[in-house]
Amino acid sequence: MKKFIISSSIAGALLLGGTLGAFAATNSKTLEVFFNVKDIKINQVSSMPKDKPFTYQGTTYVPLRFISEELGYPVKWDGAKQTIHIGKTADDTAYYPQRDIKHMNFQASSGNGGNKFSYEFNAERLSDNVGNKYSNYITLGVDGYWTKPENVLLEFPLNGQYNKFEATMALTEKSMSTNADLTLDVYLDENLVESYSISAGDMPTNININLKKAVKIGFKLSRTKSGNDSEIGLFNAKFYK
Repeated sequence: MKKFIISSSIAGALLLGGTLGAFAATNSKTLEVFFNVKDIKINQVSSMPKDKPFTYQGTTYVPLRFISEELGYPVKWDGAKQTIHIGKTADDTAYYPQRDIKHMNFQASSGNGGNKFSYEFNAERLSDNVGNKYSNYITLGVDGYWTKPENVLLEFPLNGQYNKFEATMALTEKSMSTNADLTLDVYLDENLVESYSISAGDMPTNININLKKAVKIGFKLSRTKSGNDSEIGLFNAKFYK
C-alpha cells in the first residue's frame, strides 16, 4: 500500500476527473491519502481509471466521470453555475415552462379542489403511470366528485415566437388507476388543433404540436362523468423557436 501527500486541489481534480475541471488551488492544504485500490469491477468486469482512486480518512474517492460513464451516464460540468450534471440535461435549444415561460391564464369549471395545475423545471421528480420519472413537467387535474362534467384550461403566451411544442403525455402515478374518461384538447389562438383521449392503462404518448407562430397555446383537460380526481402530466414539456 502506497501513501502519498497531495494538495487538496489535486485531490479535487482526481475526484472530478478528466476535463470536468478542478477545485481552485487557493486555500489548498496537504492531505495524507492512500492509493490502496488495486481493481474496480463494474458488472464483474475489471476497469481502472487513468487517475487512480485513493483513500482519505476511511473514504475511497474515484473519478466521477469514470464511474458515471462506465455506468452509461454522460457527465457535464457547468462552470458558470458550478454544477455537475449526470445523465440527461435540459435541451439547450429548448424553452421550458417555469424557467423560460410562465402561464398567462388558468380557468376551471368549478372551484373544487381537484381542479388544479402546476408546472416545474428541474424540480422534485414526478412519476408517470408506468414509473418513468421526470423533473420538467406541466400537470393538469380535474375534480372527480361531482357528476357534472369538469374541465380546466391552462394557457401560455407565445407571442408568435415559437414553432413547435413537444411533450410526453401520460397519467401521473397517483392517477394511474383512474376510472374517469379524460380528454386533452390543445388550442392555438382559440382554435382546436389536437384532441387526445386518456384513460387508465394507456401508455405514455409523445405529442408534437406545430405552433404556426401562434400568439398563445391552451391546454384543456376535461372529464365527462364522475369518478376519481384525475391528473395528467405533459412531461418534458418544451417549446422551440
